[in-house]
Amino acid sequence: MLDREGSDYEIDTSQAEAADRAGAIVTEQIRAITDAAQQSAAEIRRSAEEEADATRQRAVDAASTVLDRIDALESQLGSLVASLRREADTLTRDLERRGRN
Repeated sequence: MLDREGSDYEIDTSQAEAADRAGAIVTEQIRAITDAAQQSAAEIRRSAEEEADATRQRAVDAASTVLDRIDALESQLGSLVASLRREADTLTRDLERRGRN
């Protein structure tokens, strides 16, 4: 009977060792999956930040272009307004002279 109890103990010990090994394997697999997921998440985050930076830079460049165009228009419009005022002054003087004659 002692042999059988000893044999049962060996089986229990073997099963416990096998369960421990299986648990260690599963734990390592979970750790590897978690590490890979964290690395992937970090890469996605870096990529998103780079894309956001590029988008912000394009927006800054576009805003700068718009401001340059506004400045160019302002200059052209200022010249146009000055030219129209000179023309209006000339017409006013001509009309005043004709009215006196």
